[in-house]
Amino acid sequence: MVTEKAAFMELLEWAKDQPRWQQDALRRLALNGVLTETDVDDLALICLDPKAPSQPLTSFNLAAEDAGDNPVALLRIEKPAGIDAPASNQTLEFAKDGLTVVYGDNASGKSGYVRLLRHVCRTGDREAAILREAEDPVMTPQTAKIVFWRGVTEVEFSWAPGISGHPDLTAVSIFDARSANIHVEKTDAVAFIPRPMKILEALEDACDRVRARLESQISASEAQKPIVLNSPKLGRETTAGALVHNLSANSNLAQLTLLATLSTEDLTRLRMLAADLTQDPKHAALRLVNQKKQLDEQVARLGRLVAATSDRAFVEREKLKADRDTKSEAARLASERLFAASPLPEAGHATWRSLWEAARKYSSEVIERDSTSDAFADSSSGVSFQQLPGTEATRYRMSFESFVKEVTKTEEEKATKAYSRKFAEAAAARIPVDDLLQLRRLIADEIGDPVLARKVKDCCIRAKWRLRAFEREHTAPDTEPSFPEADLSTLSASLGERAARLSADRNSPEHLALLKEFLELNDREALQPLLEDIKAEIERQKKIDTINEALKDVAKEAVATKNGDFSDKLVTNALRGRFAREIEKMKLTRMPVELKKIKDQNAVSHFQVCLVEKPNASVGQLFSEGEHRCVALAAFLAELATSKRYSGIVFDDPMASLDPVHRQAVAARLVEEAEHRQVVVFTHDLTFLLQLRREAEASSRTIRYQTVRRKLTHPNNADDKLPDKARSAVQLTQTLRSELNVVKWQFDHWPDAKRNTFCKGFIEQLKETWDRSIADFIFPTQNRFDNHTKGTSQLNLATMEQADVETVMAARGRLSEEPRASAGALNPDTISYGDLFAEIGKLEDWLAHIGQRQKDVKAQTISDPAVRV
Repeated sequence: MVTEKAAFMELLEWAKDQPRWQQDALRRLALNGVLTETDVDDLALICLDPKAPSQPLTSFNLAAEDAGDNPVALLRIEKPAGIDAPASNQTLEFAKDGLTVVYGDNASGKSGYVRLLRHVCRTGDREAAILREAEDPVMTPQTAKIVFWRGVTEVEFSWAPGISGHPDLTAVSIFDARSANIHVEKTDAVAFIPRPMKILEALEDACDRVRARLESQISASEAQKPIVLNSPKLGRETTAGALVHNLSANSNLAQLTLLATLSTEDLTRLRMLAADLTQDPKHAALRLVNQKKQLDEQVARLGRLVAATSDRAFVEREKLKADRDTKSEAARLASERLFAASPLPEAGHATWRSLWEAARKYSSEVIERDSTSDAFADSSSGVSFQQLPGTEATRYRMSFESFVKEVTKTEEEKATKAYSRKFAEAAAARIPVDDLLQLRRLIADEIGDPVLARKVKDCCIRAKWRLRAFEREHTAPDTEPSFPEADLSTLSASLGERAARLSADRNSPEHLALLKEFLELNDREALQPLLEDIKAEIERQKKIDTINEALKDVAKEAVATKNGDFSDKLVTNALRGRFAREIEKMKLTRMPVELKKIKDQNAVSHFQVCLVEKPNASVGQLFSEGEHRCVALAAFLAELATSKRYSGIVFDDPMASLDPVHRQAVAARLVEEAEHRQVVVFTHDLTFLLQLRREAEASSRTIRYQTVRRKLTHPNNADDKLPDKARSAVQLTQTLRSELNVVKWQFDHWPDAKRNTFCKGFIEQLKETWDRSIADFIFPTQNRFDNHTKGTSQLNLATMEQADVETVMAARGRLSEEPRASAGALNPDTISYGDLFAEIGKLEDWLAHIGQRQKDVKAQTISDPAVRV
């Protein structure tokens, strides 16, 4: 048979192949038994994020499963604070072996200790809050020290809220009304689930809870989709529109950003196309033709202005000016000084060269034409006619002089006209300011190219400035105007092309291409303001994809398979046999029951308690609530027995709804179990306490008692005495004497009110002790809270004498609440310490006297058979 310890070790190996979040979930379940909402949130995060910290299930987490080799037993709970506001410095102690009974009336604070143990021990209910006193004015921090025994070592554990429990303490099991539901889930289906299977059941439930978390995150993410992307206005046929309509986690954000980034040229083109396509095509085409015509005319004028103010124009102007000046000087010299006594200009000078050219021209045109004389000769001082006869020479000289003057004057006039013509050409290239502004508006506003308009404007300004310098015969400015001739030419061609396309048929390839270009550019522009929303949408889609991928790790098929495997290994014939024996011990023989596997569902194998003779009958309708409790207890003990756990067991009020027969059976079973392990019983049922004491005495086993009392307003005062209701008259008398000894030296010094209050309470306790004495007198014959009569002890009644009756009646008279009701009645207002002391002595004397007489009767009965009943 596979034990739970072996099953847990198998579970540890199986867990290594499961998703990280399931490994962490198993660890938490092994330690705590349940998963809180915070646990599920953590597990969902681990499932989503591979970098999220997690802790897998380890053998350390399963330390409780080794309890068979090293049993754990509770020793004491020390100094609990903030838990039901206990009295300070209290200690609740437990016997390391055997049976400990912790008794406490309602509101005594007993439940606070049980709640604390639920948080650190093995139980099916960890959600019960550890309460504090509602009237705690300082909100005392909740703390406690739990001391326990493991193997041969004493261990201390300091508990506080939020601190993980000690793994060894999970070896101690708790059975109460809540944890009983592990074994009895509902009134019509009693199911037994061993702990490893219970953990797998909780893991299967965790799969559903984590899935719900992840699916809720998907729903939340889907709700966060930007509204503008629900119905984007971009067309599906454009590149930008197609990308937006089909956004996914894999969408290329860089590509979208690039598409949304339009250049100046793109924007200009978009404006042009928008203007074209929003009008009547024929009107738009006519407008473009007119714009092209205006543009071409103005560009031609601008080209002439630029040419007129180019550096070349300035150079030509200077050359014409120099030529004019040279020829003007030559004409002057020819007219005034050619044949004067002063010498000619130096050879090589421009003026000299002009005169020389005039002479050469005269020689070629006049003298050489007249071949009768070789009169022309070159000399260093000018032209010589000395070789000619006098009349001839004079004639030639005068002719030469006249020729030179005429030639130089003509050349001067030609140079002057050329120079003036240059200025006239420049003046003709001048463009009025209004025309330049019109050109800029045409390009910027009508055609829609502000960048080119700025270039044209800069060119016009610089050209006009240079024209001014040209006309004022200033030197050329440093920089020539930059004439955007190529851009203007392209623009002109574009206008012509657009006009041609618009003139074409709407279904023509040209028009359709124009429309497609417009739609592409228009959607690209519309994409820009959507980029941030698109980025958020891509991240949202990535998150959803991550969650969907994580959902693959919350499948529970593997968990169900493993749970079925454990079902076959753990719920065996031995377990069913053990369960049957426990049922017999609980005296549930009215209708024989057995443990039967009925189904596997949702990773849980159900083993229902069924009637042997009527397996299909509803147990819930046939068994009472008390019988259900016995069934649960039988399953609980069977589980511990088959799992070989020998650590301590804590029972919290296990007798709810039990009748006397089943109460006695359960008491006997717990006393029997205390022979093998530590058993701690918390109860407020005095009848059950006495039943446990009788069963322990019958088996010659000892019980350690602890009582939790409320003193005034403070609960959780713990001591190792039986509750007053369960103590004998002799014990109560000893307690009264001890209380009286404590106040001996203060009694006479107390204020009257305080002494009066003490005396009233003490007298009442004396009265109750006399009543207990009477009960103890008949105890050998009939036990308290027990209908069983012991016939062999009836002779004890024969010890009663008239004097006993008188003694009891006199005591009751003295202790009456009304001083006038009996002679000698004690008056709390006037009683002394000696009076109280004397009353205790009278009670002790009577108890000793009657006790001795009962012993004598018993001894006589044993020695003289004749008097036996």
